[in-house]
Amino acid sequence: MIRCCLGIVLLGPVLFALAQPVTPAPVEVIAPQGNSILSAGSLHVICKGEPGDLIVDGQPKPWGPFAAPLRVAVLRLGPGPHEIHIGPRTLAVKVGEGPPPKGWSEGRLHPITAEANGCSCCHETGQRDALTTVGPVKPSSACLECHRPTEFETKHAHPLEPLQHCASCHSPHGSSLKGLLKAPAKKLCAACHDT
Repeated sequence: MIRCCLGIVLLGPVLFALAQPVTPAPVEVIAPQGNSILSAGSLHVICKGEPGDLIVDGQPKPWGPFAAPLRVAVLRLGPGPHEIHIGPRTLAVKVGEGPPPKGWSEGRLHPITAEANGCSCCHETGQRDALTTVGPVKPSSACLECHRPTEFETKHAHPLEPLQHCASCHSPHGSSLKGLLKAPAKKLCAACHDT
């Protein structure tokens, strides 16, 4: 009897810990940015995590053939406002011209081909269980296949060699700043330079 009670006392906390619900990791929305005005209606919704259902303007949309934890969908939106629900998250975007509403910004997107292999232009990709896997960004030479190195120093007023990767300054999945910058140019420069 004492052994039985001792076993319950010792196993009780372990069983309680195992019975606790596991909280899923938060969903990271990579693109698009919410509250943005888009000039074109074709865009990629890109998330990491388990976002749940994708609902656009009240209509369910399928996720593309990508391996977890990545979820990608290609949307073609008409002019006007749109509401994108990604699981519990809601993003508002507007397609078309005109000044952005207060608190909104112009959304700039890097072109991506609509096919699943479009990610391979910049990322290491593969196949697993008939799904596309998307790995790390290729070395900066991937950017330089389309953006000529000879134009880099002129456009950036900076030698190419010391920069580790274009993504140090640019956000290729979307930005509200010109040139798909992650922050204003002066702030980016100040991260490495005193003046």
